[in-house]
Amino acid sequence: MQRVYSVEMQLPEDQHAQIVRGIADIAELVDHDKTMLFVQTSDDADAITAFAAKYKVQCECGTWLLLDEPGWRPNPLLFTDYGIVTRSDNHLLGLQLAAVVSFYVPEPAQAAASASTHDAASELTAALEQAREHALAELPSEDGRWLIAIDRHQVSLMEGIARAYRCRAELIL
Repeated sequence: MQRVYSVEMQLPEDQHAQIVRGIADIAELVDHDKTMLFVQTSDDADAITAFAAKYKVQCECGTWLLLDEPGWRPNPLLFTDYGIVTRSDNHLLGLQLAAVVSFYVPEPAQAAASASTHDAASELTAALEQAREHALAELPSEDGRWLIAIDRHQVSLMEGIARAYRCRAELIL
């Protein structure tokens, strides 16, 4: 999972090829989708915006999360309301609208539940079941944590779900 930056622009037909060649000299693209270019750094996005301004092309910039790790499971009902799937099959979430929380059982609870590891696991399972109702995408990790992408306004809801099941929901992005 990596943060990437977008520049959206409507290129004039008569200067399209010239502008595209100039952009290729300025920054390496992570991906693109229709009128949106994705780059590694905000400096690259700024450089493209400055270059496009020479041609009087207006740009709109954004910050996105590239879900590039294998195992991310996008919710087909909600994902495209908050992100896009490019022609290259990259999944990107707009960080203006989305956030990522990590769901896990805190260490003291794991130690207290060591005699009853099943209880800690079932509590996390129950919390995840409720959280999935709001998930844009999810990713299980090897350490037992789950990363869940949600609407940015639902962070406190996720924290409440986690508390109800003696788990934690920590804001990552």
